[in-house]
Amino acid sequence: MRSNFLTTLSCPQSLAAVWINQSWCNVLLNLNPSVVATAPNPRLGVALTVLGIALFSLLNGLVKELAEVFPTNQIIFFRNAFALPLLLALVFLRGGMPLLRIGRPGLQVILAVVSAAALFLTFEAFAIMPLADATAISFSKPLIVIVLAGLWGREKPLRGEWVAVIFGMIGIAIMIEPTGQGTGLGVAFALGGTALAALGMILQREMSAYVTSLSITFYMLLVSSLFIAPTLAVSWVQPTVSQGAWLVGQGVVSGIAQFLMVRAFFHARASVIAPISYSGMLWAIIIGFVWFGDVPSLRVLLGTGVILLTTAFAFKIASNTVKRSAVNPPT
Repeated sequence: MRSNFLTTLSCPQSLAAVWINQSWCNVLLNLNPSVVATAPNPRLGVALTVLGIALFSLLNGLVKELAEVFPTNQIIFFRNAFALPLLLALVFLRGGMPLLRIGRPGLQVILAVVSAAALFLTFEAFAIMPLADATAISFSKPLIVIVLAGLWGREKPLRGEWVAVIFGMIGIAIMIEPTGQGTGLGVAFALGGTALAALGMILQREMSAYVTSLSITFYMLLVSSLFIAPTLAVSWVQPTVSQGAWLVGQGVVSGIAQFLMVRAFFHARASVIAPISYSGMLWAIIIGFVWFGDVPSLRVLLGTGVILLTTAFAFKIASNTVKRSAVNPPT
């Protein structure tokens, strides 16, 4: 049966504990054996997705704000390092250290480096171009996954998926410096970060056959933090108390947002949740306008529309392929 990257990788791999009321924590995570496992609730899945996307969008705005004071490596270090305690708490609540079994350590190190590089380029793009522009380019990630999956050799993209890739690239071409405020360097950073993030998704898929998603995420954050830590010596900017709180808070909130998205995929199908992720573009436009005074032009809106439509088309093809495979399994 053909395994499709788009449908498999729609669900985020990252998990993190969330600091909420303990009774709700037990219900959501099924940590307490006395609590009856909750049945999937599609409405709750939609609500969790909307909230998760909103939090991620606000975090992007915070990254852009922090980038005016702090170097990108310092922002990434705080984001990754302070998500680790939450993740470790979840590990112990859900089964302990066996969940952190290491598999294919070499690939794990590569994933950590790729992940850190993707964040670095993406955050650099946020710093020098409008949020709406960078966010719209990031929506091409599923299309880049199609290309990389074909090059990887484990998947054979369908003809319709290649058509989606071509039109997605046209959408990006329309968006080059769409507001007049961006730069060619910003576009390069955004595209590079998106491409590396797509590669990271494929690497996570490759590793998921050997270890748990908790293990993948924990070591990805840990190793990337260890790689980045030495660079702080040459670029460290001493934060004030309030600035330090924002730096630490972004890691905590990132973990919460990832947790919400993971739970959303428990309650609702990927085909229901995927279109909602496009609300991130609306949030990017609103946050960019209110927070930074960025006004997207007709070109950014047109290019965004092309990218979103082609991504939705590719996802529809993937969903139909999986449905046909389920109805007519290989003999």
